[in-house]
Amino acid sequence: MNKKNLRASGVILFFTLIWMVSGYFAQTEPEEYIAPATKEVVLVNNSTAVDYRLPITIKAESQAFSKVDVRSQTSEKVVKVGFAEGDYAEKNDVICKLDSGQREANFKKSKIDYDSSIELKKKGLISESALVTAETVFESARIELERTEIKAPFDGFVENLAKKGQLLQNGQSCASIISLTPLKIVGNVSEMMVAKIKPGLDAEINFISGEKYNTQVSFISSAADTRTRTFRVEAELDNADLNIKDGLTGELIIYTEPVKAHFIPTSAFLLGDQGNVALATVLNDVVQIMDVQILIDTVQGAWITGIPDETNVIVGGQGFVKDGDEVISKYR
Repeated sequence: MNKKNLRASGVILFFTLIWMVSGYFAQTEPEEYIAPATKEVVLVNNSTAVDYRLPITIKAESQAFSKVDVRSQTSEKVVKVGFAEGDYAEKNDVICKLDSGQREANFKKSKIDYDSSIELKKKGLISESALVTAETVFESARIELERTEIKAPFDGFVENLAKKGQLLQNGQSCASIISLTPLKIVGNVSEMMVAKIKPGLDAEINFISGEKYNTQVSFISSAADTRTRTFRVEAELDNADLNIKDGLTGELIIYTEPVKAHFIPTSAFLLGDQGNVALATVLNDVVQIMDVQILIDTVQGAWITGIPDETNVIVGGQGFVKDGDEVISKYR
């Protein structure tokens, strides 16, 4: 290789080294690419709280306000039955007439003796104790005679009648009297809901036969049933026309005291960090995640509390945002 070629090769090698060295020292870290910040677009609904009365629905049935067996207070044969099964009797109507027999004669004699004793006492012919004795005998005879007439203690329907000619023993039933006005509506509420119910609350009874009536809660038990852990609740119906019978079943809907609540579509709800129900809301285009309490859930949505009376609720895109995010709000 001649000197000319060596010099040429040396020059090329020199510049190659210079290029390589300069490239090494000039090397810099590549710049990190930062994507331009974009705000999520969310669909927002402005929700205003309204007074809402939570309906508590329980199974219920009608019950006669009073239902008693009218019993004999003596032992005698039934000589007359004043009513047929299912008839309506008024207070003091005679249901069963018993054989008065000797009782009527005793009453008449004792009355004559008592009236005579009063006249003799006026004339000073008998003592005060003799008059009292005559009065005692008369009153005893009167009571014994009255016991032969078994009367209705209140207005009501007559059932389970004794038969004419039947011997009624002392304490044996002559008939059952059922009072249907007013009428009780009776049900049982769970221990989860009992704190929300009190006497005077508006209620509605829907019988299985289709009749509907408005009423009010009249009683709630202070102690739970030991077997079911439920509390007895009663309402009253006037039932002046006597159309509602004893033992009809239906649903009693009790409306609680009004509270401020929002109706939110089911699709808007989120699952919170602790497994609780939450909503994504917007204030000044910043997301706020709020826990809520569901009062009642329906197919269309749920009535809830736990957010301000005026709240912008995210109903579209809430799954793509988190607490503190800035968003672009589009209102319905």
